[in-house]
Amino acid sequence: MKDRIAAILTAHNRKVKTLDCLASLFALSSVIDVYLTDDGCSDGTADEVLSRFPQVYIVRGDGDLFWTRGMNKAWQEALKGNYSYYLWLNDDVQLYPALIDELLECEKIGGGACVVCGIVEDITRTRVIYGGRNMSGRLILPSSQPQDVVLMNGNVVLVPKTVVDKIGIMDSHFHHDLGDVDYALTAIENGIRVISTRCAVAAGYPNGICRVRKWNSSLKDRFRKLNSPTGSPLRLNFYFRKKHFGLLSAILFNTRLILLNVLPDSIVTMLWGDKYLDKSD
Repeated sequence: MKDRIAAILTAHNRKVKTLDCLASLFALSSVIDVYLTDDGCSDGTADEVLSRFPQVYIVRGDGDLFWTRGMNKAWQEALKGNYSYYLWLNDDVQLYPALIDELLECEKIGGGACVVCGIVEDITRTRVIYGGRNMSGRLILPSSQPQDVVLMNGNVVLVPKTVVDKIGIMDSHFHHDLGDVDYALTAIENGIRVISTRCAVAAGYPNGICRVRKWNSSLKDRFRKLNSPTGSPLRLNFYFRKKHFGLLSAILFNTRLILLNVLPDSIVTMLWGDKYLDKSD
């Protein structure tokens, strides 16, 4: 029987980008089933999706799921089907024609039963913005062969059923951030390869927002931002670091985050330059 693929996405008030993403997906294949979490959208995303793409399975959220939990909710629904692969997609990516063939071919090259992380360019197709990073922390660029990924972005990712059978879906401890990075590290720790595609398979939009610090704000507002779902919550960072790198790493990392937010803007700039500034395009 031919391999069956379920695409999973989550959306919150990005109707135009979500529709463009789905249009690019269905232009590639009409046989991929799509599960989309409508996480409390107030812009009519779900209605417009069903109007244009009635085959999409809509999963309802309350607006408080954010990325990881929204993806998990769609994934849980997709698990009810007999799928060979699960395809993660950010709802703002535009997919290239070779996407499916490249993902499946790289999985075979990688020995099968491995996670494949797609290289994503910016929308002008002039630079790589997402995908995976290697052991040195460098963003992986196109190459003649798939490369091993250590830190993974979840914008475009192919996960075989055999991997899900072994390690499950994303860890529901995570709210928005870190769910993709955690999944890759969990896979690697269980003897599963995580590899990149050889070429860019999609275009998207860079997000240079600093999650760990709010500038030009009060101490109270900085910590409110830090511990918000779209920030970098101390509790989740501690859990993530302890899980993968040990207790000492968790303590040291959170100490750094606290220091980064206790110090005033001028001292942070003196110590770290523009490292923690927002760099949104």
